[in-house]
Amino acid sequence: MWSQTGIRQCSSIIDLYQTGADQPGAITVEYQPDVKRITGEGGVIVAVAPGSIAAAIGLKPGDVLVAVGAQRLRDVIDYRFAIAEERLELLVRSGDTEVLIELEKDPDEDLGIEFSEPLFDRLRTCNNKCPFCFLTQMPKGFRKTLYLKDDDYRLSFLYGNFVTFTNLSEADWERIEQQRLSPLHISVHATDPFWRAVMLGKRDAPDVRAQIRRLGAMGIEVHTQIVACPGANDGEVLRQSIADLIALYPTVQSIAVVPVGLTKYRFDGKRPNSLKSAIQLHESPDWIDTNWERQPLWEHTTGQPAVALDDGDAPLHDPALGFCSRLAAASDIPLRCYTADEAAAIVDLVESFGACCRDKLGMTFVYPSDEFYLLAGRSVPPADHYDGMPQYSNGVGMVRDFLDLWARARRRLPTRLPQPTSLAIVCGTLVAGLMEQVVARLNRIEGLTARVMPVTNAFFGPTVTVSGLLTAEDVVSVLRASGCARALLPRVMFDYRGERTIDDWHPQRIAEAAGVPVALAADPEELVHYVRALAHSA
Repeated sequence: MWSQTGIRQCSSIIDLYQTGADQPGAITVEYQPDVKRITGEGGVIVAVAPGSIAAAIGLKPGDVLVAVGAQRLRDVIDYRFAIAEERLELLVRSGDTEVLIELEKDPDEDLGIEFSEPLFDRLRTCNNKCPFCFLTQMPKGFRKTLYLKDDDYRLSFLYGNFVTFTNLSEADWERIEQQRLSPLHISVHATDPFWRAVMLGKRDAPDVRAQIRRLGAMGIEVHTQIVACPGANDGEVLRQSIADLIALYPTVQSIAVVPVGLTKYRFDGKRPNSLKSAIQLHESPDWIDTNWERQPLWEHTTGQPAVALDDGDAPLHDPALGFCSRLAAASDIPLRCYTADEAAAIVDLVESFGACCRDKLGMTFVYPSDEFYLLAGRSVPPADHYDGMPQYSNGVGMVRDFLDLWARARRRLPTRLPQPTSLAIVCGTLVAGLMEQVVARLNRIEGLTARVMPVTNAFFGPTVTVSGLLTAEDVVSVLRASGCARALLPRVMFDYRGERTIDDWHPQRIAEAAGVPVALAADPEELVHYVRALAHSA
């Protein structure tokens, strides 16, 4: 739910314990719009603050704010700009009736309403065919919003969602400049135009470097990410991408490098074994009609004239072939996860750039995601390495933040519990070692026996190791066998309201099925608060 405070709300897959690392590639869960609530008819009001202007003029939940003055509202961004005036004329639909309401207020005074969704008009969907797209790695049967391929620059501004900038119209560019929508978050994947086309599965991907320069001329700042795939856009391609993005400072404010994430459905369900076959999945009946903007099928482009993709030089592949045929040659490599040694090489490469940036720019600027450190068995850097953590919701710095928060919060742990209690601390397998440190301290509390309960993801497969994609059924099976009297679940298992898991279970249903009471925790503070509550219970 979008609050009119204007605070960015992001969900990621680190809850209390976990780092996820990316958006479509390394599998983080970002804000997911509910398309049923995007009607194109204005903003649906779901809450009115007591004592607010909205309450005084009689607005109520269910009313629709259609326009402010001459501005028909497309989203909450239009709303915030439109109400920054002393005199307002609101067009409100209540039931079947439309009314005009005139009012006066201070320009910086809010009306005190919340909308059901931040977007009021059509959601921009993704027109790419990224081989690592998580949505094409999902089985059938989940709620429809989990299959929504959104790529909307407004969600990038509001929530920090990473978008590709491949579906913008000239009107969108004009709006970005007019409303100063900064910062924005761009999925780059590669700055080389040919390799970016491979990673997007898109023949006519615009040159992202030129786009970033255009944003810089508007005064818009950008945070960037690269979803790295072994043997594709890493190695020298990654080195060039990082160098190109550093050269675009200060428009580019940060770079995150995150690993590709693959579920078992990428292999067992649809059986692609290369980037090429994963790209072609977007042309299957399950996906071909999911977006408003469709891309040409591979076979339809064979035989087209060659297109120069390296800044005007000669084409990188046989000019007699069409683009997708040339793309196929480059993408006919295995699609797989990183090994520990490969993760260590990525960390070394990125940290070498980061050291140079600290010398020249005074900040690290480019960061490997936490998942690379964990995969490589490396310790994460200290907090000052992360420069205020601009890529936090992208899985960069979350482990360090957790460790530092835990170091402070654990001081308030009780010394004893009034009665013996056994507690299961549930998490994904990637951070089980990290959580063992927490449990070791908890077990110094008299009367408390805590155990880390890492859950192997049977549903998505063992390659998915993060807490945020644990299903309730997998968790329940582990809790039943644990013998623990209580369980603490990662908050990030659930949607942004904390109500349901990815397989549509509520916390109470989990408790009933597992036979133990459960609670949710999002960070060390909440974990300590929970344990303190146990200490004060009868």
